[in-house]
Amino acid sequence: MKQAFSDPYCYPGTSVLRNLLHITDSELLELAEMRIVGLRSDQLFAQLPGAPHDLSQLLLIHHTLFGKLYPFAGQLRVHTGRMTKVRASGYAVVYGDSAFISEQIDLLFRRLAAENYLVNLSPQTFAERTAHFYGELDAVHPFREGNSRTLRLFFSELARTAGYQLDWGILAAEERLREQLFAARDRAVMHGDSGPLATIFASILSSH
Repeated sequence: MKQAFSDPYCYPGTSVLRNLLHITDSELLELAEMRIVGLRSDQLFAQLPGAPHDLSQLLLIHHTLFGKLYPFAGQLRVHTGRMTKVRASGYAVVYGDSAFISEQIDLLFRRLAAENYLVNLSPQTFAERTAHFYGELDAVHPFREGNSRTLRLFFSELARTAGYQLDWGILAAEERLREQLFAARDRAVMHGDSGPLATIFASILSSH
């Protein structure tokens, strides 16, 4: 993640996130994060509450996943302005300004509640509306780190409440499918087009 300023979330002079384990090597921190968050993710999915799927739930998921590693776990991103992520292809994805996160996310959750958390929708309509809200939340990028993993769990629980299941494992099984997911997410963020993401969500959606 490239920043055009001194990132307050990182150790001075580095791109390594401040962490509770005081790891200053980026590769070691990545390994620690994979182990800790992977375990917490498996535990959390079995314990998530149902609706309302609101900001409190989103913050709870993030805190549970990252609370043993990052001091900012469960807190909205602040003082970072816009964030940019450069894909391996060189394509740059620009996320929302931190100054407007609270306002934008409040609007999104009010809209989600107004749609009854996507309950009683056909599979195709559910995939389309889920993709829309996923893309909008991804564009806001509420957290300094861990947005994708938090959103996956949040929308998995949203699907479960609506009588569906999103099988993310299908996408994780092949590099080609992961790249398609990245491209679809980026298109939703940068162009407001959630159509390709809806197609992917429909392919991993099932009833339970």
